[in-house]
Amino acid sequence: MSPENIVTFRNVLGDNVKKNFARYNMNKFFTDNPEPLVFAHFAAGLEENLYDQFQSIEVLQERLNHALNDYNDTNPNMDLVLFEDAMKHVCRICRIVTSDGGHALVVGVGGSGKQSLCKLSSFICMYTTTSIVINSTYGMNELKADL
Repeated sequence: MSPENIVTFRNVLGDNVKKNFARYNMNKFFTDNPEPLVFAHFAAGLEENLYDQFQSIEVLQERLNHALNDYNDTNPNMDLVLFEDAMKHVCRICRIVTSDGGHALVVGVGGSGKQSLCKLSSFICMYTTTSIVINSTYGMNELKADL
């Protein structure tokens, strides 16, 4: 995408938001340094189940660092750098897997942290994560047994 396309997209998006959500002040989400629009079921705390908006990226980072420390206390150490996009991905993964019938296919290059983000998300949702180990003799019968 070119910078001109991004500017055009933001303008069209801003116009549509103003038209469809006229009652709300959405300008804070369309500035050069927008307020984050991140929701998760752990906005009030890891033990709480309140789906709400995080008021700042700093609060989200503090909550996820706490979850990562808790994960590392009970599992093999996961050295994970939680930058802004990674934190947003954790929130998305949590939202997907906690919804009824929720499932996702996470695609990306190896070593980019997909598995680590999924493990952290699963831990936050209090789910158990299992991995399938595939070898040269792995077939349909083994897959059915694993599932």
